[in-house]
Amino acid sequence: MTPDLPPVPDAAPPFGRPQPLDLTFEGFPVEGYEALAALRDDPHIGTYRDLKDVLDRAVTAPFKRYRDDLAVNWVIPNALPFETERNVFSRILKNDFGRGGSHSHLWMSFYRPPRKRLSDVQLSHAVHPDAFRWGIYVGDYAKGIFPAARQRLVEDEGRSLPLLNALIDRGYRLAFAPHVTKPEGHPEFTEPLDAIPEDLGRAKGIWLMRRISREEAEALGPDLVGAAIDAQEELWPLYRFLVEAPALAEETALRRGRP
Repeated sequence: MTPDLPPVPDAAPPFGRPQPLDLTFEGFPVEGYEALAALRDDPHIGTYRDLKDVLDRAVTAPFKRYRDDLAVNWVIPNALPFETERNVFSRILKNDFGRGGSHSHLWMSFYRPPRKRLSDVQLSHAVHPDAFRWGIYVGDYAKGIFPAARQRLVEDEGRSLPLLNALIDRGYRLAFAPHVTKPEGHPEFTEPLDAIPEDLGRAKGIWLMRRISREEAEALGPDLVGAAIDAQEELWPLYRFLVEAPALAEETALRRGRP
């Protein structure tokens, strides 16, 4: 048995949520999007330093309120076993061995202790210069989870294909990559699939993501939190399919090992 395998959540959609939602998030200020756009145009540490105060005030701070609102209105009411505070957020500055590069987006993910963010199936949320994004990511750092999840996607096509196509029909993109941290050149699928992609079994990272435009996110304002909970309901069947995979794989291995 994998010693640090996190619990599979018991909850299922439709999720419980307060009516009305208890919100502190008001949206991302225009200057936050503009600062991210400046980083997109000049993705270096100097630009980041020049914009750090704006990024802290207009991107990171509201994003933390968004995270807090999801904890209060979704995680806690549904008794979800997610970390909501420690190491939930990424960093805008790249870990590129001193080269001084910078991302132009900020993202966060819910994950299950005792795992860390990169070592679990992640329910991801990201703000970009021109968009907001929700989705699922799992990759090679999720030892003991990713191989089983990938194998289940490939081998249980009767279940995985309808789950993937249901999300693609809702505007999600399936993507996978041969490298854990470099999605450049990864294949993307935006139309319903006839079969599981041939190379998926060799993937080092798998994404299902949906973007809404900056204009849509701005129009939603505080209601972005409710839209995020709706997105988690859409993603949940696939999420459960992935996080159940390690235990199912171990059960199968035990059965096959019996005389």
